[in-house]
Amino acid sequence: MPTCRTCGYTWNWKEAMRLIYRAKACCPNCDANQYLSAKSRKRSSYTSMLVVIPLAITSIYRLSLWFYLSFSFALLIILLLLSPLYYQLSNEEEPLW
Repeated sequence: MPTCRTCGYTWNWKEAMRLIYRAKACCPNCDANQYLSAKSRKRSSYTSMLVVIPLAITSIYRLSLWFYLSFSFALLIILLLLSPLYYQLSNEEEPLW
């Protein structure tokens, strides 16, 4: 789980879920601005590519479109639910490259 770099507060899962759609949030304990680290943003972009795996599976085994859509949706939901577990925070916004 992410930890505030200013006060050391460990965010709970619900607080960390706010970081899915934005790279900046305030610490619930000390109200300091916290940013997703560059490593976390890269890692989340790599895991979003995992949604392409069902496309390869369905094209190799010639499965239906509905199987592809349901498998992709399930994989996306699992990735979104697990994403706060690998978040790391920093005090300032880091460049991605």
